[in-house]
Amino acid sequence: MSALPRVERDGASAAFFDAAARDELLLRRAPDGRVLGPQDDVDARLGSADPDSDTVVASGDATLVSWAVVHQAPLPWLADAVPYVCAVVELAEGPWLTVRLVDAEAGALSAGQPLRVRFVRPDPADGPGEALAVFAPA
Repeated sequence: MSALPRVERDGASAAFFDAAARDELLLRRAPDGRVLGPQDDVDARLGSADPDSDTVVASGDATLVSWAVVHQAPLPWLADAVPYVCAVVELAEGPWLTVRLVDAEAGALSAGQPLRVRFVRPDPADGPGEALAVFAPA
């Protein structure tokens, strides 16, 4: 697998990364029951943030919507990662996420293909880091 960027948690992402360390994909639930993506800090339908929103652990199942193979790093810190497959997936719970696909040949991918979340961790020799959610063919 290509190198993944190291990320650092902040106050807003701490619960997400705590869950990822347990191999759980944590999502937020809007007041009306809809499930929001982990990146959603505002409910687009209601137009507001709810700091007390509930969370839900996702099943980890997703469907491939679209993908692209990245051959040229869009940012210098991704130079060691290319080439890689970047994809849009629809989680079973509804939200769409932009993710990294692993263990997938671009030529063998197809829209609607079932995927499953996987969690990858940085090499401990490189210092501390957060577990990251990636997706692979189911």
